[in-house]
Amino acid sequence: MSLRKLSDIFSLEEVLTLDMAVLFALAALAAGGPAGTKGILATNCVIVACIVSAAVLCRNSGKRALTVFRDWYVLVFLITIYLENRTLIPLVNPREYDALVMAADRLVFLGEDPTVLLEKVMHPLLTEFLQLVYASFYLLPLTLCMALYASRTTRNEFHVAASTILMGFYLSYLGYYLMPVAGPRFFMEGLHTKELEGLWTFEFVREALARAEGRMLDCMPSGHALVSVLTTLLAYRYVRSFAPWSLVWTVLLLFSTVYLRYHYVLDLAVGSMLGILVFTIGPRLAIAYQEGSGSRRCVAGGLEIREG
Repeated sequence: MSLRKLSDIFSLEEVLTLDMAVLFALAALAAGGPAGTKGILATNCVIVACIVSAAVLCRNSGKRALTVFRDWYVLVFLITIYLENRTLIPLVNPREYDALVMAADRLVFLGEDPTVLLEKVMHPLLTEFLQLVYASFYLLPLTLCMALYASRTTRNEFHVAASTILMGFYLSYLGYYLMPVAGPRFFMEGLHTKELEGLWTFEFVREALARAEGRMLDCMPSGHALVSVLTTLLAYRYVRSFAPWSLVWTVLLLFSTVYLRYHYVLDLAVGSMLGILVFTIGPRLAIAYQEGSGSRRCVAGGLEIREG
């Protein structure tokens, strides 16, 4: 199918999600055996069917409510596909590289572990705050997308930003398979001399996240760093009023990942560099895809915009 025909049927967000669903379905099929992979195969077949159905229904009905739904519904699939990594990563690449990443951190920090060094500034109030910041990760890119979506004049920019952010998420997912890393909270458990302690919601939030993810080998590259840095760069391009807030939010997120022992510093460095790379390439690809329809037409949220 040509780019022109593809862009007339699917948004780029849908195409990216379709690609990941098909890829993960094939990975589950190749892994075979474990009951979990059968569930992953079935789930991704459902994702593909839902995306195709949504595109067909929207094309035939043109109802605004359905179009608005179509602009956002892939968020559910983004998280669904992410959770599949817990089962698939060990099957695709059973090696773990925590020792290598930890050694790289120690080389930079003169033989010290950053998560251990941060014990010197640990405080229950700071821990409480940073755990909430860490848990707010998805809200950062969502806030940017909602700001763009709120104005009917920036719907094209919404789709450029949304699809670029999805590229960042999915690139981080693929990276986990190249270098599975569990993170300091698992690999360095016996090296920390102090336990993290909060005040009110810390234990609840941390336990809820742990139950949702389990022991996920998803540290390299850091998706928190990749998507947060990418979101801030997109904010400076499209929503300048939000950009300073996004920058502060990003800095706090990155600090929280090490302070709370979720990530090594090397994870953040690699994730940040990939975020810059996606920002350099992603919007260009998104704009080229939008222009792939014959009349350079972008239909978003029920609003048709013709360019040129």
